[in-house]
Amino acid sequence: MKQRFRKIWSALIVLIMSSPLAFASTPPVVTLSEAIESAEENSISLESARVTLSQAMRNADAVMTTFMPEISATASATTGAAFPGTNPQSLGFTELGSDITEPAFLGLSVSASLNAQFSFMGNMITDGETRRLQRESASLAYENSWSSLEEAITAAYWNIAAQDAAIESAKLALEDYQAQYDNAREMYDNGLTDELSVLQLQLSLRNAELQVKTLEDSRAIMAAAFSDMTGIEGDFTVSEFPGLTVLSLPSAEDLFSQYSENTLDVKIARSNLKISENSVDTAKLSTYVPVLTASLGYSYSGSGFQKYQDYPYVPYSNSGHQLTGTVSMTIPISSMLPGSSSSMAIKDAEDNAKLMALNLQNTKNTLLEDIREDVISINQYQSNIGMLQETLDTANMSYDLAKQSYDAGLMTADDLSSARNDVLTAEINLLNTELSHLQSCYSLSFTLGIDINELFTNYASSEENS
Repeated sequence: MKQRFRKIWSALIVLIMSSPLAFASTPPVVTLSEAIESAEENSISLESARVTLSQAMRNADAVMTTFMPEISATASATTGAAFPGTNPQSLGFTELGSDITEPAFLGLSVSASLNAQFSFMGNMITDGETRRLQRESASLAYENSWSSLEEAITAAYWNIAAQDAAIESAKLALEDYQAQYDNAREMYDNGLTDELSVLQLQLSLRNAELQVKTLEDSRAIMAAAFSDMTGIEGDFTVSEFPGLTVLSLPSAEDLFSQYSENTLDVKIARSNLKISENSVDTAKLSTYVPVLTASLGYSYSGSGFQKYQDYPYVPYSNSGHQLTGTVSMTIPISSMLPGSSSSMAIKDAEDNAKLMALNLQNTKNTLLEDIREDVISINQYQSNIGMLQETLDTANMSYDLAKQSYDAGLMTADDLSSARNDVLTAEINLLNTELSHLQSCYSLSFTLGIDINELFTNYASSEENS
């Protein structure tokens, strides 16, 4: 594998050195971390989860508002004026008498009230825990959205990298076909070979060109989808497809025992169980705890007037103050009766808690199965890669012998092309299997909730990369 990539990149270096303009127009390289960061900024689902988390955090921080009373205030003012010929009592100022010859005056009435009410209910006891669990659930939902996005971008990124490597292998094969065709054409012009050999090599050349174009078209489709996922526009390249890292993994049961409690799926399932158990407590407290209501009110009212003829004047006024308070208790007797809506709500909450407990166990069972599948896949791919590498080595030796035989006139051009095509097929098969192995490694790391580098560091075998 390393030898093949060395050949590929050596050819690219020669191409770049031979054309300065090509180097100047080389598309920028986008790293995997840059792609994930860009996708994070452009993901609608992740932004939605982020907003939900922000709301949950704000709601959790405002837990004391549950115990704050409802406070309201009102105020009003009324003014009026009486002129000669007006009965003052008609405006509510009885102290002036009713003589219509009374001089003009101005009047003002004011009233204001302040009220506070507080109700204590059973569900307020669990309100703080409810808000905390909602924040935890929103945080896990955001983490899950981010993890899903990272997994999708990672798979798409290495698909492009593997496709680039396949394109370069196909281009190297195309160069071989082109050289063989040019050589055969020259030999034909000099009468040293027959027309059939030239036509066979020409057909192989066209097939190689089609192979390159097909791979490049597929790469363009991958890049377009990748751009939609990440928001990265324009032409770009990705990092070189990494070499094989052989893993020596413990059993799926050992991995499950070590990592299961910290995996995202198990944490989400456990959070759902806690929420359902809290809902049972809330339903019971709401049903059995009496409702205590307390209220306190203060009111003020006053009025005053002045006569125009008094100057300087001493306004007349009267006022009143009132303070009231009530305390009441409501006992939910009917809610405690079997068959009531509140009693049924408690039973529903308890059943939901049982379902969440079963869901947690099912999640763990599914996690173990996923780990087992990833471990089996990784081991199988590693075994297949060894065999495919031997196949590629054999194909390369066969091609070298075929080329020598063709140059000596002992093999047809069609046989030579077939041998070269066997090399390309073996290279692509090996590359695809290495891609599947890498994707399985990433899948296992996401399943275990650890970074891919941690997986490689902890479980890389001493065997050399092929």
